[in-house]
Amino acid sequence: MKISIINDYPPNVGVTSYSYNLYLNLRRHSLPIEFYQFLFDYQIKNISKDINIIKGVNFKSYKFNLLLNRLLHFNIRALKNIESDIIIFSCCTLAPLIKHYKNKKTIMMSHDLYGLFYKGRSRFLNWMTKRLYLLQTEVDFMITPSEYTKNDLIKYLNVDKNKIYVVYPAIDEKIFYPSKENIRKKLGFKDNDVVLLNVAFDTPNKNIKTVLEVLNKLPENFKLIRVGKNLSSLKIVKKLNLEHRIKFFEDIDSKYLGDIYRSSDIFIYPSYYEGFGIPVAEAMASGIPVIVSNKTTLPEVVGDAGIIIDPFDVDKIVNEVLELSENKEKYNLLKEKVLKQSKRYSFENQYESFMKMFKNIID
Repeated sequence: MKISIINDYPPNVGVTSYSYNLYLNLRRHSLPIEFYQFLFDYQIKNISKDINIIKGVNFKSYKFNLLLNRLLHFNIRALKNIESDIIIFSCCTLAPLIKHYKNKKTIMMSHDLYGLFYKGRSRFLNWMTKRLYLLQTEVDFMITPSEYTKNDLIKYLNVDKNKIYVVYPAIDEKIFYPSKENIRKKLGFKDNDVVLLNVAFDTPNKNIKTVLEVLNKLPENFKLIRVGKNLSSLKIVKKLNLEHRIKFFEDIDSKYLGDIYRSSDIFIYPSYYEGFGIPVAEAMASGIPVIVSNKTTLPEVVGDAGIIIDPFDVDKIVNEVLELSENKEKYNLLKEKVLKQSKRYSFENQYESFMKMFKNIID
């Protein structure tokens, strides 16, 4: 039975990382699988050559390119005629494709229901998001990255629990692993610097504002690496005069991202809504103590291996960072714990979880 995974999210975001690693995993186990990626010319430079690239219409606008392609259904038109027995959609943005594959077995990756709870300024986009959430449930099976998201699908969209399978993300240990070797000096950090790391696209739920306020209350030798697209947070950086204490990265490949994890001391992630939080698992696999929010799925992801806090309690986070930087015994204990917890997110565990669903498809 031939399998195809279809993705219209850009590189270097959680949805793409989750779906592409699942593809690699199934391919390693000799399942007949292909990956179809909807992209624009300027996004292709860091893309693996083992996938099928479907080019979208390039509107020459980074901010609105994907949105316009989705609104005009160019992504749906480009991806509606893929020959395969099983079609896996990477996210609900591809839900309008379901009707084109009624004669196939269909699987939807449902990462979260963020749009149901946190509304944007556009009423039209809010309506469209809710419509896609509802439409995505018309597939044969659904995959979620966490028990939390599975329970949300049951509670808010009335999805049959027997139709949903939890398949945790797989973190590549060849890229994300602990090591004393790092690139701190190349990045310009001094020996006495304490390096905080935050990896996230600057959307409201990621709560980058809190990260910056924490940095502002810490001593000058505390620095921050911010990986991800920066939008409104840049105004806060300028207002707090933090430019000289932050290093920004946006479009980097996974190998360099692994180097950045290993060059950091503490991972801070005060997001108040997550379907999973892949950067947290990457940080744990890299042996970095993590400070995360007590909201939604993050307590499930870190278990007892991390420091779990109110994402808006800036002073509490500051105190936790200071204690970690001064208490080496606690720091080293957390390093051991995060490495152990990260083993939950292995390729083998992901494969076993997926095959439970796959056997039902075959039956």
